[in-house]
Amino acid sequence: MAMMNLSDTLRAKSSDQPNYLLKEHLKETVERINDFYDFFNKNKDRFTYDIDDRTFSGLAMAAIIHDLGKVDYNFQRKLMTQEELEGESWRLIDEVLAPLKSIKRSPRHEILSVIWSIFLMGNDDVDAKMRTAILLHHYNEYFINEKDLMELVFTYKDTFETYLSFILEKGEVLEGFLLEVLDYIGSTIKSELIDSAIHLLKSSMDFRRAEELLRRIREYDDDISEMAAFYEPEKDSIDFLVISGILRRADYSASADTRIESFDPQVYLDVNERIISRFGKDVWQSNLLQEVGRSDKMILIAPTGSGKTEFSLLWAAENGRKLLYTLPLRVALNDIFMRLRGNEGYFEPLGVDILHSTAFIEYLKEEKGGREIDVDAMLTSARMLSSPVLLTTPDQTLLTSLNYFGSDKVISTYPFSSVVIDEIQTYDEEMAAIIIKTLGIINNLKGNVLVMTATLPPYFTSFFEAMNFRVVDVATATNNNIKNLDMKRHRFKLIDKPMFDDELEASDEIQNFIQDNSGKNILIVVNNVRKAIELYRNHSEDENAYLLHSRILENEKSERIRDIKEKKEKGERLIVISTQMIEASVDIDFDIMITEISTIDSQIQRWGRVYRNRHGHYSSQDPNIIIFTGADKRTKRIYDAKVLKATIHVLRDYEGQLLDYRQEKRMVDETFDYRINGFSLREIYEKRIHDILEDLDYFEVEKKSQAQKIFRKMAGYKVFIPDLVMQYSDSETEKLFAELIKKDFKTWKDILEEIKSLTDNELSIWDLKRTLYDYSINIPIFYEEKSDFWARTVGEFRGFYIWGNISSEKLEDLKELGADSIFEETESPFIS
Repeated sequence: MAMMNLSDTLRAKSSDQPNYLLKEHLKETVERINDFYDFFNKNKDRFTYDIDDRTFSGLAMAAIIHDLGKVDYNFQRKLMTQEELEGESWRLIDEVLAPLKSIKRSPRHEILSVIWSIFLMGNDDVDAKMRTAILLHHYNEYFINEKDLMELVFTYKDTFETYLSFILEKGEVLEGFLLEVLDYIGSTIKSELIDSAIHLLKSSMDFRRAEELLRRIREYDDDISEMAAFYEPEKDSIDFLVISGILRRADYSASADTRIESFDPQVYLDVNERIISRFGKDVWQSNLLQEVGRSDKMILIAPTGSGKTEFSLLWAAENGRKLLYTLPLRVALNDIFMRLRGNEGYFEPLGVDILHSTAFIEYLKEEKGGREIDVDAMLTSARMLSSPVLLTTPDQTLLTSLNYFGSDKVISTYPFSSVVIDEIQTYDEEMAAIIIKTLGIINNLKGNVLVMTATLPPYFTSFFEAMNFRVVDVATATNNNIKNLDMKRHRFKLIDKPMFDDELEASDEIQNFIQDNSGKNILIVVNNVRKAIELYRNHSEDENAYLLHSRILENEKSERIRDIKEKKEKGERLIVISTQMIEASVDIDFDIMITEISTIDSQIQRWGRVYRNRHGHYSSQDPNIIIFTGADKRTKRIYDAKVLKATIHVLRDYEGQLLDYRQEKRMVDETFDYRINGFSLREIYEKRIHDILEDLDYFEVEKKSQAQKIFRKMAGYKVFIPDLVMQYSDSETEKLFAELIKKDFKTWKDILEEIKSLTDNELSIWDLKRTLYDYSINIPIFYEEKSDFWARTVGEFRGFYIWGNISSEKLEDLKELGADSIFEETESPFIS
C-alpha cells in the first residue's frame, strides 16, 4: 500500500497544474514519444531521416527517466503549499525522502536523473545518447562543459554520495515505486513500443550499481566514467540533435498539455482549389510548378506583388510536409496570417499558427471578430512547433546553426518540414551567413527548402549552388501569365544631391514634387528614423499624411497601416513617409515614390510598392520614382559605400527608361559585377560571408564577443510606457493596469486579482498582455550606450523595461513620432 501511495504523492509540478503528479507527467511525456513514433511510421515517406525502433525505444526509456531526479526532498517541498505540508501525502514523502534533508541546495533535477539512468540503462551508443539528452533536457552548465560522469561527480561529490546512499537505504521502496510507475504507464498506453521500453527498463534495473558507484566515488576510483557512458556531440552532430530535440518536444508538449505534432497531409486538401477560386483557372504558380517539376531545394525569383506566397503554398502542398514559413517583418507576417486562415483563406483556421513576440495579438483580433479561439492553446501549439502550417520570424526557426540551447527542438522538425525563406535579400552578410549555415543543417537532413525573392543578391548564388539548389527565375519561364513580369511599371529620375542637408533640412524639391502630383498617393522612403520624423513634421497638419517606422508604438503602427489601407481602398489621397520597413511589409500600391539612394536590391524592393496592382503599362512620360542620389553621412552609416557607388553608376544607364522586371533584375547583376580594386562586388561579398562562416565553424559559446556582434542588430529592449496608457487609452481597465505597473506589481496573478477586486471585471492575461504590447516600443540595444535609457527606466515587468520621468509634451511626441523624437539626433544615427 505504501508503494501505491508514494507514486500517488510524488510530484512533477505544483498541484494547481494539470498532470502534476510525477507518474502522470512521465506518462504524458512517454505518450508523446509514442505519438511521434506513430506519426513517423504513418508519414515515413515524408521523412528524410530514418529513426530505427531501438532509438524510439531508447527515447521512451529516456522519457520515463528524464524527471526521476525530482524524487528529491528540496524539490518536493518547494511544490507544496503550507496547507499541503500538513497533509498525509507530505508526511509520506517526508518519511521516504528524509535521508536527503542534509542536501542544503539540490542540483538541477536533470543531474539527479542521470544518477537514476546509471542503474536503469545500459551503456551502448543509444543509451549514451539518451543519457546525454536527459542531462541536457533543461539548461545547465553541461551544455557547455564536458559531459562525463567523473565531471558530474567531481562537481557534486557530496550530493552524489548522499543521493546514492539514499537509494541504497530506500532501495526496496524506490524499486517498488518505479515498478508502480512502469505498470501505470504500461497499463494506460497500449503500445508495443512502450511495452518494449518498459521491458528493457525492468531487465536493466540494477540498484547494485548504485552501491558500486558509491564505492568508486569514496575510493577515488579512476574508472568512474565507465559506469555511465555519455555522448559528446560534435559541432555538427545532427543525429544527436534530432533525437534530443524529439525528447525535448515530448517533455515540453507534455508540460504544456498539447500535441507533440499536429501535421496531417489533409491540411493541403483544398489549397489548389482555393487559389484557383481567387485567381482563376490559369494560375501561373501551378503552371510553373508543372513546368519545372518537383524540387526539394528551390530558389524562386519573381517580381514584387506577383504572388510568390501562393507559389510557396502549392510547392509545400506538392511536397506534402509540414510548412515553416519565415518572413523577417512581423507586420508582413501578420498580413499573411490573416490571408491564409478562414473562409476566404487557403487553410482551415486550426491548420495555421503564427509565432513571433506579439503573435497573440493576431489571435485576439480573431477572437474579438467572433471566432471561438483558445488563445493559450493556439500559442502553445505554435511554440511547441506542432502546427501543420507555422508562420514565423527567422529568429524562431533559422538560427539553429548558432547552436543555442534548445535549437535541437527546431532541428528535429527539419526532416519532415518544407521551409520557406521569404525576402532573403533583406538580410545583411552576418544574418545571411547564419541562414546559409542553418540551410546546411537542413540540407544534411535532406530537408525541403524554398527561397523566394524579387532581387536575389548574386553573392548568394555560389552558396546555394554548393547545396544543389535549383534556381527558378520566372524571367526565363515560358509561362507569360505571371503578374508584373512583362509589365513596364517604373520610370525613374535621379536628383544628384542628398534629400537632406547636415542639419536634416529636407530638399525643397520634395515639396515641389508633392505639389506637382497632388491627388496621387505618394510614398516617401528615407534611410533612418530621424529623417522620417523630421520630414513628417513638415506634413503633420495633413490628415492624410502618415509616418511609419519600427520605433513607433505597436498599436499606433497597426492603426496607421489599417487607416492607410482603408483610405487607399476609398481612393483618397495619401502621403506615407516611411523608413526601409516598407520594403517588405505593407502591401499597398502607390502612384509615386520619392526615395533616398540605397543599394540596388533595396531600391528595387522599394520600387515594388509603386504601380503594384495595375492592369496595363505605366503610360506617362513623367517619372513615377524620384531618387535622391546624394549619400549623406547617415546613409553611409547604413549602406556600403562601394555598393552605393556601383548602384548610382548603374542607375545612370537606365534613367528615364520605362522599366520592366527583367531590366530591373539585370540592374542587380550589373551592380554586383562592378569591379573595385580588381574584384567584383559579388566576389567581395562572397568573401565576407565565407569569413563569417569560418567564424561560425569555430564558434564556441565562450566567444561572447562574436555572439554579441552577430546578434547586435537583432537585439533590443522592450519598453512599456504606462503614462502613455494613462494619457491616451479610452479603457479604464487599461489605465488601471498601467497604474498597477507603476506601483510595481510584479505578477500577472496579483494584477488580475487587484483589477477584479477594484472593478469586478474578470479579465484574461491576454487582455493585459495586449495592453503591454500595444503601448510598447522596441528600443535597439545601441541606445543603452548612446542615450539616457537607464535614467528613463523606473522598473521592470515580465521582460519589459518600464519608462517614466517623461513630460506630457514628450509623451505626445512619443505617441505621434516614436522613440527617437525624445532623443538627441546624435543618439540615433542608425538604421530603423
